[in-house]
Amino acid sequence: MFIDSHCHFDFSYFDGKRDSLMEQLAALNINKLIIPATQKNAWLTISKLASEFNNLYYSLGIHPHFLANFQPQDLYLLEKSLSNKETNCIALGEIGLDKRIDTDLAIQEDVFIQQLRIAQKLNLPVILHIVKQQGRVLQILKQEKFTQGGVYHAFSGSYEVATEFIKLGFKLGIGGVITYPTANKTRETIGRVPIESLVLETDAPDMPLYQQQAKNNSPINLLTIFDVLSSFRSESKSCLATQIYKNTETIFSLNND
Repeated sequence: MFIDSHCHFDFSYFDGKRDSLMEQLAALNINKLIIPATQKNAWLTISKLASEFNNLYYSLGIHPHFLANFQPQDLYLLEKSLSNKETNCIALGEIGLDKRIDTDLAIQEDVFIQQLRIAQKLNLPVILHIVKQQGRVLQILKQEKFTQGGVYHAFSGSYEVATEFIKLGFKLGIGGVITYPTANKTRETIGRVPIESLVLETDAPDMPLYQQQAKNNSPINLLTIFDVLSSFRSESKSCLATQIYKNTETIFSLNND
């Protein structure tokens, strides 16, 4: 069995396709999806969607790409929503820092830190979005004494960086990036880290796979990502699949729902 730990199932691309897609996923033994929130306006939609399918889980948070209309009271609403959350709301995210976007990094950091504090207070793991800010995110996590762990979404990078996040209780989200032949450093890293540190994700409908014909990604591609991952891991496919499933259940407490 498999879990897609990061799928934007609420995006409009999936409108009119969700029922048939869920049937296809069940036939492929992809039996759980986690929907990470990106902005306040989507929180209610995501929670309603997750209530329609008993194998959907979700997180709530404010992504750095969606800070243009941010208001301080959004953090109050986030904490209130997470304090009164349903059992299938299992994390805070996705949150983080992104050097590529125009939003001032000082603003990004402030919102990121405030959300970390909410997660710490409510004993929730977080889903991290990090682009060219790995060192700064590590510094903030240590400064805040953050202990709830979570997932480093769309991990790419060195073994040394991966190890630092793993030490802080984070799993590495392994997605379509590893299907690209140029991702040598990331492949080498993923081949070396402990099996207990890995979770699978697609980021669908974003992050298309190498030489993918369709414009949009799909959670069905989780199996392709898994096959590529297994090609540079020493474990058997059965062992790898079982442990990754367990990793995802553990970090998000899915086995306690």
